[in-house]
Amino acid sequence: MGATPLSDMIGRATVSCEQRDWDRYRRMVAVCRKGSQDLGRWMAVNGWAVAYRRYSVDYVHDEEAAHQANRGIWASRFEMPWDWRADRRGR
Repeated sequence: MGATPLSDMIGRATVSCEQRDWDRYRRMVAVCRKGSQDLGRWMAVNGWAVAYRRYSVDYVHDEEAAHQANRGIWASRFEMPWDWRADRRGR
């Protein structure tokens, strides 16, 4: 039994996003929902995303739960996105 992809979880439902901040590249940082379901939380708890602690600690517990359960990306080895980007900048 495979994990549900985000596209299947959302389906044809309307997604609403609430702005929380702006990142250093002037991109909006937001919480997006399908109804009352926080999609960032859903992705973190299912192992499809990591908590980006630079802007929020809201999803740290969910990320840790996914990590402990070896769900999604935590089922194998991977490089944290910020480490991957930092490595590419240093080349």
